[in-house]
Amino acid sequence: MNATEYVQEILDKEQEETSTENICEDSAYETALLLSGSFIYSLYGALWVEHYDMDTICKKLMELYWTDNHYGFVYFIALLANAVDCEIPAMFSQMSANEKLVPILSSAVLDDWIEYDKAVEPEVVN
Repeated sequence: MNATEYVQEILDKEQEETSTENICEDSAYETALLLSGSFIYSLYGALWVEHYDMDTICKKLMELYWTDNHYGFVYFIALLANAVDCEIPAMFSQMSANEKLVPILSSAVLDDWIEYDKAVEPEVVN
């Protein structure tokens, strides 16, 4: 899914009113971590290979998260993915469209991003 498809999916989901009344935050977080792990590491690696300033990206993600700009956070991830032609999983856009899930999603993505940023230099993938 590219950035245009991502935005369209968000608009479609918002029109369907995807907000859930009750969610299990622990289950939602675990799901978000699985989702994040399915593409964040390859996104990080693709950005690193293209010589993006990873420190600046990391700081921006933390700023968006800590100011509770969760929609900005997930959209920034979508823009980064689009910049390096990294596919966005459909479930990412579905969770992004849900006002109760988007903070959980941004938390999981940030946790993965920071962990990866601190622990590993990404491998070049061809």
